[in-house]
Amino acid sequence: MNRIDYISKITSYAARFVLEVEGFNAIGNYHINIHAESFLVPVLNEVLGLQLENLNTSQRKNFPAIDLADFKNRVAIQVTSTSSLDKIKSTLETFGRHNLHQQFDVLFIYVITEKRGQYNEAKIAEVIPEGFSFIAEEHIIDKDSILQKINAISATPKLLNISKLYEHEFSDVQIEQRKKKFESGYLNSEPENICPNMVRISFPSHLYKANLNIDEENITANLNSYLISIGKREVKKLKPAKLVQRALRENNAMSSDWILHENWLYTFRDLTKYNEPFRKIIDLGTITLLDCAELYDQNEAYNRVFKNLLRNTLMQLCHKKGIQWYAPRSTFRFANSRPPKVKQIRWKGKKESTKTVIFEMINKKEGHVICYRSLAFKASFLNFDTDWYMVINPTWSFTNPGGYHESRFESAYMSGIKRLENNNSVFNYFRFFSYYLAYTDLFTPEFPYLKLHTPEPISMSPSLKEAKWKPVKVNEKDIDAPLTDLQADTELEDIKLFEE
Repeated sequence: MNRIDYISKITSYAARFVLEVEGFNAIGNYHINIHAESFLVPVLNEVLGLQLENLNTSQRKNFPAIDLADFKNRVAIQVTSTSSLDKIKSTLETFGRHNLHQQFDVLFIYVITEKRGQYNEAKIAEVIPEGFSFIAEEHIIDKDSILQKINAISATPKLLNISKLYEHEFSDVQIEQRKKKFESGYLNSEPENICPNMVRISFPSHLYKANLNIDEENITANLNSYLISIGKREVKKLKPAKLVQRALRENNAMSSDWILHENWLYTFRDLTKYNEPFRKIIDLGTITLLDCAELYDQNEAYNRVFKNLLRNTLMQLCHKKGIQWYAPRSTFRFANSRPPKVKQIRWKGKKESTKTVIFEMINKKEGHVICYRSLAFKASFLNFDTDWYMVINPTWSFTNPGGYHESRFESAYMSGIKRLENNNSVFNYFRFFSYYLAYTDLFTPEFPYLKLHTPEPISMSPSLKEAKWKPVKVNEKDIDAPLTDLQADTELEDIKLFEE
């Protein structure tokens, strides 16, 4: 198929999308609107080049005015089937009332039926948050807006991917199946127990905050002396977080379990203890004891501050376990040694075992090390009232032969290993990290600021067929990477490692 064929196909399925929504809404069934949010995430990511997530499924709280968000690019989207001026105004009012304009630079309102031909810009301007830009013609969008952008895409492979996404959701078979499910009330079907990739966590009920008291001039001078000694350029001024890191380093306190917000340092460490190293960089007269719940329940901004503190505290726990934070990929991975080599660790689930966590990858043609493959995970945090959970997404990190920097072949090898793994493999990695990070004994004392608990299954309705979890396949670019013996990791297949 050529470019015109793909665009024609997408246009046809996009029209079906609108008709299906209108049909269900006409009989008072709005479940299709929720389904539409999930469908739009990959489509808008492809078309607009974003990294959206569905806030209604990722369990992020306190976003009453939006459904999709790209926190990295600061773009928010509300998905609605209502195109009225009142709906637009209500969205903007709620957006401003919850100070979301401080977290996002752009707000789109996506009307899944059809937006109106014209909106009263003057009335909309009355409710736009101060300092925020919202133009109805540009920021209220519908299928036609997206189709215009799709029509401007020249790359045929990209159009193929978008076409597959639409076809997967709006083919005749899918529409008919969805109709039967909605009409039969499928949400009332028997539940099933599933084990989500999250573990309950606990931490101290209180934390401390204090203003900084750092001799910035002296810290900067010491750093510049070092930089000159190794032939590097001096710095004029350090960013606040870097300044704190350098100050802690000079006081022999290599610690990551703190967060800086509006010149206040927050930490679970007891800043009133005389021997606490952090006391050397803070104003002792400003030390304040805070209830954790009072902080994270204030608003979404402070909730994010608290989550960042949890992430930084996790960094400290992981450091004690031989796991490093790799900032360019926001990933926790097993740290390699110097010189780098294959790494195995002893760990204990239901029984003790050995696990290879860093694999050596050899060039099959030339026989030398291409890169190292480190077991890794990404982490995020969410809360349901006062119950907090850590989400663990297992992955891999491919480093160059030096053992730290990312391999230029990572995307190629990552695609290869993902094709070899199945859901059970990923589940076993999740359970491995859960046990490994939570384990304590006489020689491994409990980390006082963050504790992971045993994963627990939850009941979910409706039950989901395993096949439905499989993502839509899209074309992957061929990358010229050296041939290597890429094999699936089978060391965790013994069920006795996790179950009695």
